[in-house]
Amino acid sequence: MSKTRFEAFSDGVFAFAATLLILGIALPQLQRPVAEADLTLAVVRLWPNLLAYLLGFSIIGVMWQTHHALFRIVDRVDRMTVFLNLGLLAITAFIPFATSTLGAYPTMRTSTFMYGITLTLSATMFNALAYHLTRARAFSNAVDAATIKQTVRAYRFGWLGYLLAAFVSFASPIASFALYLLIGLYFFIPRGIDSDLTLSDTPAPPSSTRRGRKKRP
Repeated sequence: MSKTRFEAFSDGVFAFAATLLILGIALPQLQRPVAEADLTLAVVRLWPNLLAYLLGFSIIGVMWQTHHALFRIVDRVDRMTVFLNLGLLAITAFIPFATSTLGAYPTMRTSTFMYGITLTLSATMFNALAYHLTRARAFSNAVDAATIKQTVRAYRFGWLGYLLAAFVSFASPIASFALYLLIGLYFFIPRGIDSDLTLSDTPAPPSSTRRGRKKRP
């Protein structure tokens, strides 16, 4: 498949999922005539929904950035990559529902556990994509093994973190909510291929593999 079409479809799903998040925030129906104090109180009471919205938007944004960073160094997209990516996008499209449920019921085990399992499944698909792309040798020759290894390590940490936070929700939903925030902050720090390095910044392959390009003196 053409990488351009593959990435365009993925970008569309990420953008649509991020847009749907705002639909989880709605003012309750107020009795008319509406007093200023009642409206203010109703808006203030939406703070869990607003916090969940910011968390969800940040997570989808980081996922989009991670997806872009991963596939900008991929030379080819095969059938298995397409299927794994569809699984990732299916979970991404579910995040708005999990986020709105978390915002509406932030102190309940069901909502915080469902949110954690959703993100754990998302992290699972990222790990599966990284594993398959490595096995299929789909990465550009300009990317060294150390960079890929660092990326895989970060993906595994995210998977373990979300899984831990999901099960913490059975003991303390609030602590689980806080862990989701911390894990989101962790991924704001670039690691491996998520860094702002370009291909020209990475070590070039030996001259013998560079399509006949002559080695400079």
